[in-house]
Amino acid sequence: MKFLNSDALLDVLVKYKVITPDQSQFVIQEKGKQRLKLQRQATKDGSSDPSYPDMVDIVVAFNLIMAHKKQRLVDEELIMRAVAKEKGLPFKKLDPLDLDMEVVTKTIPRNFAIKQLILPFKVEEGVLDVAIYHPDNQVALADIEHANQTKVRAHIATKSDIQRIIAEFFGFQKSISAAEDQFGVAQGASAPIDIGNLERYVKISSSKEITSSDQHIKSAVNHIFHYALEQRASDIHIEPKRSATVVRFRIDGSLHTIYNLPKAVHSALISRIKFLARLDIAEKRRPQDGRIKVGEKGGRDVEIRVSTVPVSFGEKIVLRILDSEMIFQKVENLGFSLRDMEVYKTFIASPHGIILVTGPTGSGKSTTLYSTLKEIATPEKNIVTVEDPVEMVHEEFNQISVQPLIDITFSSILRNILRQDPDILMIGEIRDHETAAHAVQAAMTGHLVFSTLHTNDATSTIARLRDLGLQPFMIASTILGCMAQRLVKTICPACSEKFTVEGDELKKLGFPVVEKGPITLSRGKGCRECRGTGYKGRCGIFEVFPFSSQIKRMIVDNSHSLEIRQIAIREGMTTLREDAWDKVKLGITTYQEALRVTSDS
Repeated sequence: MKFLNSDALLDVLVKYKVITPDQSQFVIQEKGKQRLKLQRQATKDGSSDPSYPDMVDIVVAFNLIMAHKKQRLVDEELIMRAVAKEKGLPFKKLDPLDLDMEVVTKTIPRNFAIKQLILPFKVEEGVLDVAIYHPDNQVALADIEHANQTKVRAHIATKSDIQRIIAEFFGFQKSISAAEDQFGVAQGASAPIDIGNLERYVKISSSKEITSSDQHIKSAVNHIFHYALEQRASDIHIEPKRSATVVRFRIDGSLHTIYNLPKAVHSALISRIKFLARLDIAEKRRPQDGRIKVGEKGGRDVEIRVSTVPVSFGEKIVLRILDSEMIFQKVENLGFSLRDMEVYKTFIASPHGIILVTGPTGSGKSTTLYSTLKEIATPEKNIVTVEDPVEMVHEEFNQISVQPLIDITFSSILRNILRQDPDILMIGEIRDHETAAHAVQAAMTGHLVFSTLHTNDATSTIARLRDLGLQPFMIASTILGCMAQRLVKTICPACSEKFTVEGDELKKLGFPVVEKGPITLSRGKGCRECRGTGYKGRCGIFEVFPFSSQIKRMIVDNSHSLEIRQIAIREGMTTLREDAWDKVKLGITTYQEALRVTSDS
């Protein structure tokens, strides 16, 4: 374990061009000064054994510029990658989503892992893979082999990664194990299986009451929240199964299984979350909705919408994470093309009229509307929103939440909302004739109204409004325009690569390809940054449909939606598929993702 504390490490870093020889000499000199200072302090304090930092920490502390990359600082990962090459060992970048909690926490004791800086992370074909910090710590590896009666394969990892995973995983597992011990049923052949709402078992013997105030459960729930925010999750699913509880995160639109927890702690987890969301803990038969506000470091507030519903094996809970940094963005950063941005800005600059945003659930409509309202909000404007429920609380808006149980609905609020002297109205969704009629009335009396509809494309909103009972002349005279949108996954910048595909093949798939022969596009190879998916983050694609004079005449004449769509395209409207193809050509997303998202348009 002396290698990382010796000057030999500097020779390795010079060999692999991480640092220059001059930088190596500088570190040696400064290390000597630092050690002399620590010795003097130890003598002054009466200690005979001063604690020296290892060479890795010393090199990182100097913020050196990498030898052949003038823009990159020498960090711990660069150093340990060089160590891995020198020792002939693979380097492992530890991604919490790829790790098996059972392997991490139940293979070796926590104290041993902390002291030796070793982390088991996977068992494959009878071989235990472990991440180590000290490349020459063969004694500890031999102890693990002997204790587990299995072959051990070592990988080099950074100290910070190993320490972070140990703290998070062992801490979470400790909370879950303690909660299971406290709340779990006695183990044995005669112990019944609790399968929640499907059947009810009656136990004659008394048992401890599961409460939401237990410290272990508090720690476990806090860890799940923190971990979800760290991983950029948009939703947390806590799902009861027959004999376990599954925790899944939705990241960039896809669900990832994170934990499989003992079923015994399920009720306590649900009760804790319901308590935080101010829901009725005793009510387990009916769906409930609530919200939690989480304060993060740096003053960032995150809203969490909570939804519970009874399923076969108990209560399932879904938490929608609404990060203010994601919800309130600059409109220019949402993904509009130049033409669509200009048209949309003419919409929002209008003094009155209706602007409709359409798309399925999870297509980014709320982000578009909130970002738009934030952009046009001024102290001179009174912005009122009517939502079901309020997604993100913002002090510049006057937000009203729909509550059907006490007859506070979209239509009932809108009957009286004009008495509140609004300048701009945002209606969460137009669902019925009465709500649509109130929106039209507000627009006709000089208000700018934003709302959403569920349609496949922008021009279909006209047929939908007709179905709701609006007269064609009212649609033509009040609506400024409609906009359909979707979210596509964006290519991971860390592993993006170029490849070629035949233009004819893309034409067959429905893309508006004009080029002949092979076309160069981008895709993600898959890396640690994107968890092997090739995608990281999402971007909007849009179909912005302004109501021109000709379109308004066609609406009044009850023209078919397909005819209106053809004229809109002739007037310059970019369809969802065309906008997606533009983003494919720009290297923002892949043609497979564009095809998936626009298959219904």
